[in-house]
This record gives sequence, C-alpha cells and structure tokens, in this order.
Amino acid sequence: MAWRDWWGIKQWAAYLEHLELPVKGTTQQALLELEASRADQLSARDLSGLLLEDPLFALRLLREANRRLPPRLARDITTPLGAVLALGTEQFRAQLLEAPQVSPDNQALLAAEATATLAARVAYAWAGLHYDLDPGELALAALLSNAGDLQLWVFAPELPSKAAEELASGRAGRSIQAQQQVCGFAFRDLTLMLCENWGLPLLIRQLIRGDENRRAQLARLAVDAARHLSNGATDPALPHDVREAGRLTGANLAKVVEGLPGLMDEERAALLTVAEAQGEGGPRAPGTAGSTPEAPVPE
Repeated sequence: MAWRDWWGIKQWAAYLEHLELPVKGTTQQALLELEASRADQLSARDLSGLLLEDPLFALRLLREANRRLPPRLARDITTPLGAVLALGTEQFRAQLLEAPQVSPDNQALLAAEATATLAARVAYAWAGLHYDLDPGELALAALLSNAGDLQLWVFAPELPSKAAEELASGRAGRSIQAQQQVCGFAFRDLTLMLCENWGLPLLIRQLIRGDENRRAQLARLAVDAARHLSNGATDPALPHDVREAGRLTGANLAKVVEGLPGLMDEERAALLTVAEAQGEGGPRAPGTAGSTPEAPVPE
C-alpha cells in the first residue's frame, strides 16, 4: 500500500503490535492427534513441544501470558514449558485451535518458520553441551529471534520480498544491509522493538539481542547456524559456526556437529573434517573470517 511506503520502524512496530497471529494448520492437527492418542495422559511437557514447531504460536502464547498475568509472573515465563504451565491447558487449546491458520500458499513464511524451528533445535542441542541450566530458554529465544521477519511475511510480504531481491541482486552483501537499503531498518531491530512493546521477559530480549554473555552468544549463533544449514550441509559458513559453538560450549567438534539436525552421516563427517581442518590453520572457507556469507534467501 502506497500510504505505508513512508513508514519507519516505529510505525511498523505500532502496526504489527496488536495484530492477531496465525498458526500452522499442522500444529492444530498435531494437538488433536496428541489428544486422541494420549487422552488423560497428555502432559504440559507434551504440549510445550508443539511450541518449538510453530514460532508464531509460541509468540501468541507469550503475548497472551503477558496480557493475562500480573507483570511479576509474566516476566518469569522464559521457556515453552513455562508458557504452558502459566496459561493452563484450556487457554493453550483456545489459543491454538481458535487462531487463524497460516496460508499454505505463503511458502516464504513457511520457509522462514522452518528456519526458526531449526534454530530452536540447534540452540537446545548446543545448550546441552555446556550443561546449561535451562536449554529451553535458549531454544525459545532462538525460535523468536526473527519474529519481526515472520510478522512481515504475514502482514507485509512486500518488505521482506524486496529485501530478498536486493540481496539476490548483489547490491547488498548481507541480509541486514539489504533490509536497511530497501526498508530503512533491520528486521532484527523490529523484532527487538516488538518484544519490548509486548513486554516479553527481559531475559528473552537479552538472548535475542545476543548480549555479550555466553548464553546469548550461543543463542545468536544457533540462529546463524540454522540459516546457513537451511542452505545445505555444504554452506561455507557452517564450519565456522561449528568451531565457534565448540569454543562457547567447550565441547569437541564431533559433539557440536551431532547437534545439527537433519544431516546424513556422510554430511556430518564431511562438515567435521572441514571444521577440524580450519581449526588447525588449514584453508578457510570463503567469507568465514569475520562476517559469514549469506545466500540470497528470505529471512
């Protein structure tokens, strides 16, 4: 719409802040199947697993918790399980089953959600490598790290589409540069502004921001690794991600590679070989010194 062309980050945040978020139809179906198969044995932990498969549903639940609960209690909800326990089963069902569905035609949104889900899995696995007190916090932060991007794909797909085109054209070397060139702001900054407007827990905002502590760095690295992994096992930035995760967790590189989901055995072996070689001073993949390369895919 032409009247939105002049909007900056504050106008977009104000517009997106109160819109109703859709959920995946597959998540709704998964709940019904769980209820049919587990009946009275269905636990809050079973339900919390559904959140890590659907970032917009997780965001719905956190927003609802902050709307319904006293501020002191809402600030303590930093894990998927905590969100389920805070609102209860009935509110969980209502938030999921009464929500509009993500359009199956919105392939760009579904791809971005898949990457967010992948980031949550990577964060959970890597957090366990250094015995994190609550890997669920890192997983939730990774899941929601690109919430602004996801909302734009739902309600203003022309913005992330233009940013993706700018990146693909070569006029921008990284996604954040492409976003700033065509939209005037970085989508990550939009995410952080929305998280503040929604009153999401400070810890989650710190983890999303990638503050200078080990947990936040690991959550942010999981987001980057998921984006690179979505390009394929041979993405030249992945070995750098693996070595950095090894540094942050103190785990050996083989364990770090095991935490990357969806890879075949031969892909894991090849990635481990490259990461180990680069760590020993061997040839580095192009672009892995300093900033990591990005393929022209929507974020």
